Amino acid sequence: MTTRTSIQTLPSLLLPLLLLGLSMASAEVRAEAVTEAGSDAGATAASAPAGPASAEDAGGRVDAGPDGGPDAGSDVGFELGFDPAAVGLRGFDASAIGSEDFAALLALIDRRIADIEADQQAAETTSEPAAEAAPVTAPAVDPRLGLLRELRAAVQRESMLMVRIQEIDARVREVETALEALRAGGESAIAADLGAEPPYSLPFFDHLRAKRDIAELARNDAVRLRTQAERRLEAAEQDLENAVRARRQARDQLAAASDAAERPSLERALELARLTVLVALQRREAAEGGLALARREQALAAGQLARLEAGAEYVATDVFFSPAVRDELLAELQAREDELRAQIEARVAAGDAAELALFSARRQREQAADSEAESLAEARLLAREAELAAARRGADYLHQAATLANAVRTLLERRFAVFQGETPEHWSAWLRDTSALIERLTEEVAFAQAELDGLRAKQLTLERRVARGDEVAGIERAVQDRIAALKTQEQDARELLAAMTQALSIARRLHEQLDRSVSQRTLQQRIDGLKADLDLLWQRELFVFQDHGIHTRDLVAGALVFVLVLMAVSSLRLLLRRRLLPRLAQYSDPGGRSSRALVLALIRNTHPLFVLIVAFYAAMTVSGLAQGQIRLWLGTLLVIALYIQVGLWATAALVDFVQRQRSKKEQLDPSAVTGYGLLQFFLRVGVWLVVVVSILAYFQYPVAGLIGALGVGGIAVAFAVQNILSDVFHSMAIILDKPFKVGDFVVAGDTVGVIDNIGVKTTRIRSLSGERVVMSNTNLLGSTIRNFKHMHERRVVFKVRVAYQTSADQLEMIPKMVEEIICAQPTTRFDRAHLFAFGDYSFEFEVVYYVLGADYTVYMDRQQAINLALYRQLQAQGIELAYPAQKLFLTRTDGAADPRLSSV
Repeated sequence: MTTRTSIQTLPSLLLPLLLLGLSMASAEVRAEAVTEAGSDAGATAASAPAGPASAEDAGGRVDAGPDGGPDAGSDVGFELGFDPAAVGLRGFDASAIGSEDFAALLALIDRRIADIEADQQAAETTSEPAAEAAPVTAPAVDPRLGLLRELRAAVQRESMLMVRIQEIDARVREVETALEALRAGGESAIAADLGAEPPYSLPFFDHLRAKRDIAELARNDAVRLRTQAERRLEAAEQDLENAVRARRQARDQLAAASDAAERPSLERALELARLTVLVALQRREAAEGGLALARREQALAAGQLARLEAGAEYVATDVFFSPAVRDELLAELQAREDELRAQIEARVAAGDAAELALFSARRQREQAADSEAESLAEARLLAREAELAAARRGADYLHQAATLANAVRTLLERRFAVFQGETPEHWSAWLRDTSALIERLTEEVAFAQAELDGLRAKQLTLERRVARGDEVAGIERAVQDRIAALKTQEQDARELLAAMTQALSIARRLHEQLDRSVSQRTLQQRIDGLKADLDLLWQRELFVFQDHGIHTRDLVAGALVFVLVLMAVSSLRLLLRRRLLPRLAQYSDPGGRSSRALVLALIRNTHPLFVLIVAFYAAMTVSGLAQGQIRLWLGTLLVIALYIQVGLWATAALVDFVQRQRSKKEQLDPSAVTGYGLLQFFLRVGVWLVVVVSILAYFQYPVAGLIGALGVGGIAVAFAVQNILSDVFHSMAIILDKPFKVGDFVVAGDTVGVIDNIGVKTTRIRSLSGERVVMSNTNLLGSTIRNFKHMHERRVVFKVRVAYQTSADQLEMIPKMVEEIICAQPTTRFDRAHLFAFGDYSFEFEVVYYVLGADYTVYMDRQQAINLALYRQLQAQGIELAYPAQKLFLTRTDGAADPRLSSV
């Protein structure tokens, strides 16, 4: 083996020296292995060269060979790497292209298979005496036989492909010659190719177009098959590469083997690997042949399509569709429809009979005595079910086919009208209808084809079951009945598929003709067609609701009225806001302000949902869409929306009135805001109670009974929430009686502070210490409330106590002294000062004066100033203030006082 071959065998490129040494060291072993392999194939040692260039290179290069044409095959050869004689196939040539070459290859493979089978039979015969005592086991099959048979199949496939390629080449040349003649001969050559002279009838043209469509489908299939052939060739090349890699690995393992016991198995593995390479090589050759065949079939399909397209284009220029031809086609269609009707009646009758037979089969299955009878009854039951399904489904298929006859009749009438140039204003509508019909028929054809595939698959399954021959006679007969029923159903499905295909073909022809005719119309014809389309669209019934047809004109009229009502409401709002409000604002009297406030309430509080309901009701009524019960429902909805909207307007007007009154009062008395807040609450409740009662009265609900029930229930509720109601009514008492207002300084029990807020249930007081005190209205009015808000002057009473050592003259000076001091203070008024009493330890003077103001801080400032001035005056006059003291006098029994005692 050469160095290049070793490098290709092992993937590492970094160890060339090691590979070279390994190759040289194992040269003799490889030569010996090749010699042994060649002897298995009947080759002599002299035929295989020794040394590194052994039998591995004896085969040299095996060309892939051409595939039978200039664009097929591979120009690059394949290096086999071994002599086919090493596997017993001396003279095997993978580049064979002729029938004789393929016959030689097949004979060579057959001889090798016969030799291996003979050797195996001889080995089994020789080992029979020794194996008598051993248990009987099946002889092992030589794996070479399987590979050789695969090789034979690949060669045979390649030979068949070559024959097919030659046939297709002949047909391609024929088509190319015909196309060249058509191009050179012109119209006369095309007419001669068609086999008919112009003018041509419409059925002839349709038949030609159908053949053209079939040719186009064949061309598309050929393109798809070529793609598949290319993928198969890529897979075959990959398999060949893997096989070559496995052969090299087996060769290297044999070369590296040092144990003589392992060599036979490694030699056999190497032979199998070589056979695998031959099989992969031949499969690749077959794949190349398949690709060449696919290319030629694509060329043939393209040529046939071009030939038919030329004929169709020529025939299309001179086609006639006379009334006689139309009548003939319609007569044929009517006859076919009558035939389908008769078949439908037969299927219905067969279905009735099958239904009776099915009932009987079910009873027989229920009465089966043993498992064998039950199996037979079950098979017969399945047969009867298949017959019933075939009859019913077949009737459906035929009924659909008969229904399609009406569509075909319409298509033929329209085609005739287009040919004659009649009613061009309807062509646009016909074009749209035909497009929709083509789309629907395309889907239905696919579904029918899937149905046929399913029926055929069921038939194949049952036919395989019968072919096995392991069923009893009765069950086999039942299976045969099922197959017959499926065939009948398949026949009816094919009838439907044929009718669909016919309708689809005619629809496509009409679509092409209409598309061409519509594009060639004059301007006046286009205008007339547009008018006709609009009129058809205007009169079209879109759907049915509660037995009333809804047309396009109804929807358009309803939408127009709906938009007009919305625009009218928007315009009215804009008019009121820009025209009426500025004029009302010019009035200075309260009446003008009230009117402006009312208009603003109407504008701002008109809910958009109410406007939409009014617009929708008007649109439905005017357009006629509201019929029967729907109109009653819409009227009820409108009345409810109107009551709610009136409630919104009334609430807005009353709230606006209260707010204006509140603003007036707030300028005079800011503390009056709370009362108006409660008044707004009760007004809102009253308005919505009236709205609810009015809605109930509209629905003729017994309002009197409801009010009575509410009265009785109200008593129970009042007992349950009497504390809450008590607070609510006390809040009303606060509003009406006004014992205090927000901002008043009050003393209620132990609470001293300023009124912060008066609510429905509670009143909040901001105490002097800063926290907020929340008191229920009931408890607040239940206590004594001292309100200092309206106090204009504060009466102050205080006492002055002087010691008993004060003289009478000094006592007479004290009232005048106090009066002068008080009168000297600002915002004070002196009332009186008197010697009030002789106390336990002092003379007591009572002084009364007034502070002209309610501010407590001012009062404390004046009292402090009076106290300080009075204290200074008393000190200046030498008058002592008294403090609590007592004197204790002790007397002796003789009545004399003890001179040692002193006052305490």
